[in-house]
Amino acid sequence: MKTFQLLYGSTATAPFGKPELLELLNKSRANNERVNVTGLLLFKDGQFMQVLEGEEPVVTSLYQRISQDPRHTGSMVFLQRAIEQRDFPDWSMAFKDLRDPELLDMPGYSEFLNVSLADPSIGKDASKAKRLLSVFRTAMRG
Repeated sequence: MKTFQLLYGSTATAPFGKPELLELLNKSRANNERVNVTGLLLFKDGQFMQVLEGEEPVVTSLYQRISQDPRHTGSMVFLQRAIEQRDFPDWSMAFKDLRDPELLDMPGYSEFLNVSLADPSIGKDASKAKRLLSVFRTAMRG
């Protein structure tokens, strides 16, 4: 059975500090683990990018709930597809704050990470969104 993958971006409606992000991450991990959803959450300058992987009805239902969350706005789906295997199989939910200065020294760092996650060009070219995830994934394994 194929896995469904959905990638979206959104903008926070209020500032998110590290405590709020960690709380969001902990709740997401617990909820996603229950329904066998994996993925990752990126945060940069008040903007989120998240990939969700799992059974299609579960992922689409989860995204519908997420898109209604008042803590963010402007949710935009960049990519939806069936995949043979998960890109993030062991991650109930991973997180990285893209404002972290340590990123400058990470292999694979690109100026692309400085592009606003709400920039319409990302949504028009799914390869840009996939490239962002690829750079992030490679850097996290290093």
